[in-house]
Amino acid sequence: MKPILEDTRPPNHVGTCGDEDVCCLDVDAARHEYIVPPSALLIQRLRLIVADERDLPLVYLLINVTATVVPLVMVLILSTPSHAYGIAYLATVFGLYLQRFMLALHYGTHVAVFRNDLFIGRTLNALAPMVLAPLFGIPSGVYALHHAVMHHVENNKVGKDLSSTAGFQRDSVLAFLAYWLRFTIGSCVELPMYAWKQKRYSMAAQCALGFAGTFAAYSFTARMNSVAALWIFVVPYFVSSLALMFGNWSQHIFVDPDKPHCNYRLSYCAINHSDNQYTFNDGYHTVHHVNSRVHWSELPSKFLASLDDYAENDGLIFTGVGFFDVGIAVMRGNLDWLADKYVHVGQPSRSKEEIIALLRHRLRPVRTQSA
Repeated sequence: MKPILEDTRPPNHVGTCGDEDVCCLDVDAARHEYIVPPSALLIQRLRLIVADERDLPLVYLLINVTATVVPLVMVLILSTPSHAYGIAYLATVFGLYLQRFMLALHYGTHVAVFRNDLFIGRTLNALAPMVLAPLFGIPSGVYALHHAVMHHVENNKVGKDLSSTAGFQRDSVLAFLAYWLRFTIGSCVELPMYAWKQKRYSMAAQCALGFAGTFAAYSFTARMNSVAALWIFVVPYFVSSLALMFGNWSQHIFVDPDKPHCNYRLSYCAINHSDNQYTFNDGYHTVHHVNSRVHWSELPSKFLASLDDYAENDGLIFTGVGFFDVGIAVMRGNLDWLADKYVHVGQPSRSKEEIIALLRHRLRPVRTQSA
């Protein structure tokens, strides 16, 4: 069930673990995170303020978002109140940018994109999490606390990570709805409380102010155009929380109840899929959990270099699918289809039926956080 090795691919696309060859087409794939690149002159100037030139695709995306979404917001506010306009706005902005922006925000949170030794760099580093994020349903300044501090530090532990999937039966639609509603409704209280308990008082204050500031921006907009405010702030909040939570649910849908805190058994890698070219190689989620400081451009090559670790830890790898594909397949009970995407790199030898049994076992709830 290993993927077909294409002999025409350059050697750096192939990793070997024992007798197994794994072809990874994501290594040098063309980037599609941004839509239109800036001018050559602007690119020259950007090179002076970015911390790492490999992040230029991420910067181009932020320029695309700023140049299109902000004007569209102003047009929607100043236009005659219309739900039709609001639907068109949301479909355009989220259709073009939601997936791309969320992952730009994600990687920019882990490693600063612009130089922090420059005032302009520090200012631009705040653009996505503080200014643009609320337009995509993420309250201002709260993403870093939830993702980089809570999620990665607590590592999907039951009772510790607000977005932990481990305690749920993860092929249950009702369980996912409970998971989503708990996060969507409770995050405004639980996130600042978590920061306070961890003695991260400045982050607790920033989080509380972020929720309050975003609500104030909504209220100010609503006084000018209540319909526009609905489509700029309220609907995106629920749509984005649903998308983000289903994404996280799907990324952590297979958690080994016997070893739930092993990075290789609480997530998996989804390789050789077009989503990776729109999401800064987000499919390599296990690699990211092992070391969240690995640059997004290096994730496929780090994956190939660490195949022995997947074999030793019985890690899951799927080829030709994205996270949402996996989540939907599990929810539909289509483990047979997913087993055909399983990549063997030296894990215990299993028949297709045994792979299905393994997947079903890793959908069971984790009952104790110390397990």
